[in-house]
Amino acid sequence: MSEQLLKEILVELKALNQRVGNIEQRVGNMEQRIGDLEQGQQELSGRMERMEALIENEITDKIRALFDGYNLRGDEIENLRKHLDERLDAIALDINYLVRKTAQQEFVIQELKRAK
Repeated sequence: MSEQLLKEILVELKALNQRVGNIEQRVGNMEQRIGDLEQGQQELSGRMERMEALIENEITDKIRALFDGYNLRGDEIENLRKHLDERLDAIALDINYLVRKTAQQEFVIQELKRAK
């Protein structure tokens, strides 16, 4: 082989080696980035598990407490409504009694005025 041909092959091999080196560097960078992504994924997974535990333990209990309080208030309102209905019925009876008494007294007063 001629020396010129060998030099050209050597130049091509050097260029090829440089390109392979660049590819290896890029692959290394990609592996680093993939590692970073995996680490980030693990951190997110851990945070999500903590959030799930928080929701299950604290927030669910608080929602139950709010619901129980809501039911208790509803029962108290119902009891208060019944009590007020009973009081209004008693007041209505008293008013009816007073209206009857007033009518009777008006009648008696009219009778007394006629008798004079």
